Amino acid sequence: MGTSKRGKNRVALVTVAGRRFSCLVCGQREFTSREILLNTPGLELLDLAWANRSSLGVICMACGYVHEFVGNAVEFWTTAGGYPENAT
Repeated sequence: MGTSKRGKNRVALVTVAGRRFSCLVCGQREFTSREILLNTPGLELLDLAWANRSSLGVICMACGYVHEFVGNAVEFWTTAGGYPENAT
């Protein structure tokens, strides 16, 4: 079984709400991740961009498409360990 530890710049398998996730563009199942700031004009004008909310960018290792998520439904699993048994 894999691990659900988030790690920047690590290649991982992804589940979203308990379901196996694959790239919406190319179908690849290996991803890396990074934080994406959701900038708003008001906070940008006040020089407070750091206070904006952020989302999770899940980046396809094959085509580079960035899938963006807000919330805690995304989990990462090691490629060596595979998906959890209960993932559909």
